[in-house]
Amino acid sequence: MTRTVAVVQARVGSRRFPGKMLAVLGEHSLLEWVVTRVGQSDAIDRVVVATTLESLDDNIVAECGRLGVDVVRGSTDDVLDRFMAALDDDECDTVVRVCADNPFVDASCITAVIDEHRSTGADYSFNHRPFGACNYADGFGVEVISRVLLTELDSQVLSAEHREHVTLAIADGSVKAHVHGCEAPPALARPELRFDVDEPHDLQHLQTLVGFARLHIGSSAAEVVTAEDLYRAAYPS
Repeated sequence: MTRTVAVVQARVGSRRFPGKMLAVLGEHSLLEWVVTRVGQSDAIDRVVVATTLESLDDNIVAECGRLGVDVVRGSTDDVLDRFMAALDDDECDTVVRVCADNPFVDASCITAVIDEHRSTGADYSFNHRPFGACNYADGFGVEVISRVLLTELDSQVLSAEHREHVTLAIADGSVKAHVHGCEAPPALARPELRFDVDEPHDLQHLQTLVGFARLHIGSSAAEVVTAEDLYRAAYPS
């Protein structure tokens, strides 16, 4: 039997947009958008938020309590260590990595990557890197990694950068693995579009999009893409 845990990495202390994880989009915090939408994938058995020990992130812990989602705390910079802590006492064989600045991450996209990961026998699968035929819009990104490979990463001598970015050592070839890039279905094959939240103006745009198209926490990725197209047609730059 397979078991899959989704780990959402989140912290308040973003350099470019402090506090963005708790910023409100529509009627929900960004963190609520992400954990709710990740949990809608029927391929996910558990969702856990991995945050830091910094006092600022007491607010992340409080939000997780309000949402009823598991949370673990660990190093600010050693994100790989946080991931391993999230898996303590959990016998999962597959781990999904999601960043909490992607409020429109979609359950169907997550399930698709998990399904391809299993069917191809890959150690690491993804739909967001600029290789491997990936052509999803930015903001629907998900990574799937085997528990075995994640444990191997943790056991190796890695640079601080590799430990901070968790799967970078696989992506840059420092650690060899069977990798698989997932291609988007036609309706979502829009790599020129961007829906992640890096800076305040990104959130402002998504806020406008939510109001314009009446998007809600259950809106599909296809509905988000359509909303963007309709908005651009109505308000050409």
